[in-house]
Amino acid sequence: MSEEARKSEINQTGRAWVVAIVAIIASILISVNNNKLPATASLVLPALGIDTGALSTLMSLNGYVGFVLAFVAATIIMKFGSKKSTLMVLACALVGAVISAFAQSYELLVVGRLIEGVGYACIGTVVPVLVSEWFPPSKRGVPMGIFSVWVPLGSMFIMGTSGFFFNTADPSSYHNVFWFVVVLMAIITVIWVVAVRNPQHSYLEDETDPNAPKPKVSEGFKSLSCWIAMIAFAAFSLGTACVMNFETLYMVQTMGMDQAAANGMLNIANIAVVIGGVGIGFVLNAVKSNSGRLAILAVSSAVLGVCFALAYTVGGAMLTPWLIVFGLSNGIVPAIFFTMVAEIAPRPELASVSSTLMSCGQCVGGILFAAVGAVVATAGWGACTGLLAAVGVVLFLGSLALLFVLKARDKKQA
Repeated sequence: MSEEARKSEINQTGRAWVVAIVAIIASILISVNNNKLPATASLVLPALGIDTGALSTLMSLNGYVGFVLAFVAATIIMKFGSKKSTLMVLACALVGAVISAFAQSYELLVVGRLIEGVGYACIGTVVPVLVSEWFPPSKRGVPMGIFSVWVPLGSMFIMGTSGFFFNTADPSSYHNVFWFVVVLMAIITVIWVVAVRNPQHSYLEDETDPNAPKPKVSEGFKSLSCWIAMIAFAAFSLGTACVMNFETLYMVQTMGMDQAAANGMLNIANIAVVIGGVGIGFVLNAVKSNSGRLAILAVSSAVLGVCFALAYTVGGAMLTPWLIVFGLSNGIVPAIFFTMVAEIAPRPELASVSSTLMSCGQCVGGILFAAVGAVVATAGWGACTGLLAAVGVVLFLGSLALLFVLKARDKKQA
């Protein structure tokens, strides 16, 4: 490599990390925007005069939006590029946050949450593509590992800071938290416009056969591996939503904690998620084979599935160990999925399709979460144990199926 080429590579690597860091912070703040509702759940219920069923519907609205957008998101990314697409995502999240902060009624809050949902549902599609453009496959593990914990990092942040803005004696004070989030979203949107540029050289192009015809989006949607990943990620997202959205309410209602104390306990899991997600990033940089990475995914999925089954029955001395094990496995699973978006797709240049379908799975999980709220409202927390166990089984079987499908594809292409 010439001196000039070496300097150019170093320069792009530095810029890649700037873009990745801004994108990860943007993702975290979109998670903050989404998790402001769980962080204020015990206030929102009396302030709006709703039950847990209506609250779970509010929390799952982003799933409906994302499901509708899932089948056009890949086309938008391929047409406008990841930078402009991310700006659109941030703009929607900001507009929705403003409407939610102004909302004094359940109906207007629904409108705000729907618009916010565009941001939450689509950020998981655009950022993996963005990282794949800026980083070669051998170096994607760490940035993808950090990105994979954007949801718990956002949850941890808002759970830890919301208490400074609300007053448990005044349910309407949840609006203060919502306005705090608006300010954060406005700042990161401006930073994105100012700081982010398109790469001089896209590493996704290096993985593309120059003699192959330009791929069609439909080719990606016909891929078995993409759909398996979507189903597995839907199960992961549903189980995660049940914990991240309702576990604090479960603690308040069954253990006698107040909202601030419950938020603090959930942050044990959030910290463990971050450790698991970032740590597995270094492991993935060392484990190069698809089979090795997916074997780790299958084992982690099995552990996480057991944790899902215990979510609404755990208590006492087992609560803290459960939160730690749940968090570690919950950090590892999405990190592997996100790191392998290009490998899951039938061709690397169709990474936006596999990423889109995983985001669609996330949205399906969010939609199904509304049913969990209805079960809790009518039959209590323990009634969800069988449902959550089934979710864990689907996650494990999906991860195992993905291992065998990609192993067979690699063997065929060898």
